[in-house]
Amino acid sequence: MKKIDKEDEKKFLEAEDHRLKKDFKKAIDIFHGLLSKYPNFPPALNNIAICYSGLNNDDEAEKYYLKCLEIEPVSLLTINNLAKLYYNSNQYRKALPILKKSLLKKENQIDVVEIIATCLYTLNFKKETDNFCREALKKFPNSQTIKNYYGKNLLRLNKHSEGQKYLNENTGVIEFGEENFNIEKK
Repeated sequence: MKKIDKEDEKKFLEAEDHRLKKDFKKAIDIFHGLLSKYPNFPPALNNIAICYSGLNNDDEAEKYYLKCLEIEPVSLLTINNLAKLYYNSNQYRKALPILKKSLLKKENQIDVVEIIATCLYTLNFKKETDNFCREALKKFPNSQTIKNYYGKNLLRLNKHSEGQKYLNENTGVIEFGEENFNIEKK
């Protein structure tokens, strides 16, 4: 990857400023200008993807994230951004392997762990949800998200007394069908 010169660095910062102000089209134009000079510049590719995501153009966002990962396959930022894109568009099956790849690169990402638990539970992967949440709770014992999915998944596994007890002790909620009933803790 080439290093960009000072003038182009100013353009990059200007484009980032437009992106942060949600002027995505202007930012994309400037980033594309930089790509014409530096075609394999991951920060520009990643930012273009973020802009397209902001414009709700998931197909273009995905295309730029994937191109960025071709050049820089170890970029945790890009990996997480692509996983977020899939997750936010309810493409949990696509998000899972990317989220798992992210955890291999950096283990202590509670947000990634919680999203994996959400995906596994939502996809109704009962056994995998059970195993994943049990292990995740060893590392993140205070995560209400992980506790919630673990307890609800225990109910799915017909471990009703364990699941209800777990939900009651850890979240104050017992789930019956589609309704939640709050239980006051002593």
